Amino acid sequence: MENLLTVREIAETLQKSEETVKRWLRSGKFPNAYKENDKQGWRIPHQDLQTFLNSNKHLHLNKTKTTNHNQLPTPQDEDSKELVLLAYQAVTMTSPTESMMNILSHIGIKRTLEILLIMQQSPNKVKNPEGFIKKAISKGWIPTTLPIKKDRNIARIQNNRSVDNQQRPLPFYNWLEQD
Repeated sequence: MENLLTVREIAETLQKSEETVKRWLRSGKFPNAYKENDKQGWRIPHQDLQTFLNSNKHLHLNKTKTTNHNQLPTPQDEDSKELVLLAYQAVTMTSPTESMMNILSHIGIKRTLEILLIMQQSPNKVKNPEGFIKKAISKGWIPTTLPIKKDRNIARIQNNRSVDNQQRPLPFYNWLEQD
């Protein structure tokens, strides 16, 4: 019997998402793949995978997957993590959590320093540094981005006054002509 692979196995091998592999299946890049039922899912012959890899030279098999996770961090990574730690402590006066250190070291020292500069220049004290950093990353904030301060109370009061100043029409009620 042929060596059959699942969508998950191909996704892990190629370091792609399962949805990407399913999209390739729908587009016909694995011509001999079949789906017996919904529970078992797609079965892709190993030969189809080899043909696909030969046609797409930029994709490579991840045969050394287990060795990648066991690599020791380079001294450059250690220096970068130490710089991130010191910068975070200088701005927030607290130590970052392990998850925050992972996020900050992942985005790089330059981007981390930009975000910490934004935090330091903030007109109000940042009460939730982790949330601020995550939002700065997702929104793409840069140090030259000017914060737009909205004074919500003033806007609400002005809005209420404008509604009160308008004369509301009184509904006409004729008490002589009752239904």
